[in-house]
Amino acid sequence: MTQSSAVIPSEFNPAVYEALESADNVIFFQWDLTADTLKLRDTSSRHRYALPSHFTHASTKLTIGGLVHPDDTDMLEHFFHRIYHERRLKREQRNISARLRLRSTKRPVWLWSEIHLVTYYKRQRPIMAFGNIRNIQAEKLWQERISRRANTDALTGLLSKRTVQTRIQASLRKMNSETDSASLLIIDADDFKAVNDTFGHLFGDKVLREIGQAITQNFRQNDAKGRIGGDEFIVFLPGMSNADVLHRHCLELCRRLSRVFHKDGRHHAFSISIGAAQYPTHGQSYEELFARADEALYEAKRRGKGQYVLYRPDMTETTESNAAQLPTVTAPNSRQLTTESISELQSHIQQMQTTIAYLEKMLSTLLEPKD
Repeated sequence: MTQSSAVIPSEFNPAVYEALESADNVIFFQWDLTADTLKLRDTSSRHRYALPSHFTHASTKLTIGGLVHPDDTDMLEHFFHRIYHERRLKREQRNISARLRLRSTKRPVWLWSEIHLVTYYKRQRPIMAFGNIRNIQAEKLWQERISRRANTDALTGLLSKRTVQTRIQASLRKMNSETDSASLLIIDADDFKAVNDTFGHLFGDKVLREIGQAITQNFRQNDAKGRIGGDEFIVFLPGMSNADVLHRHCLELCRRLSRVFHKDGRHHAFSISIGAAQYPTHGQSYEELFARADEALYEAKRRGKGQYVLYRPDMTETTESNAAQLPTVTAPNSRQLTTESISELQSHIQQMQTTIAYLEKMLSTLLEPKD
């Protein structure tokens, strides 16, 4: 029995266009702008979209009828406004990308789509438009993937140095020094080079990933968190003005990452240090806040590492003289302790408790019996 072969076209014909349209899931439509009715082109191809073949009050249904993602309706309304109100002589081509609900499901499935529209005018008024809707979901997802790679540190999953700096600067530009507040943290792994030298770079990479994970879990989702150096990280907390809450979060992160690594009979203590500065008290620009937080980080290192320090103006003098400036407690009969002094003493006590717990953990590891 002879099997019939398909007819091979020698040029573009309706069957070829039909096949291409079906493969790319392109929907063609005609829009009567005077009557505001939209009609899909009759076609025998079966696209995977659940759309009615005819719309009345099309401009309204497209914006508030649930077909367009809520975040894209304003953009689409502006698109329609330009069509109806900008006067043209003959015709004009426009493109727009938006998320459309093209499939019939109980839960909305939004697909990125590109809308091409050719509008025809008569006496500078829009009369008729022809267009198509093309599914660009795969392209958008690929673009987002490429963007994430460019903006994300591959090892820790935090933002890259350039991206996190750009986001912090953009946030600060929107802030009002009279009404808004924020905090900036610089987090540094103590003696990280020694960890790499003792256990190897693969182990060091694992430690950096753990730090990134701990930072992600310890702070809010809307906080900007990034890796700005080999073992240095930055966190920007918009709206964070409460020094006690900030201290609690940072102390928890220090405790979480304080440990003793041991492998093949080798041991090494590990900790992190955190320096912080607050907007607008310590600075209003990224450069000012970073410099102040960096000074606080230096102070945390000078005090013995493994702790958190909030910037104070007198730290600059301390750094220059390299002398320890501990809070002075005077006799009760000479003058009352200031609120700042009490706060500093409480901070020192908490830091000492953290250091003691850290040393106890290290000693128990070193003294545990070997097999």
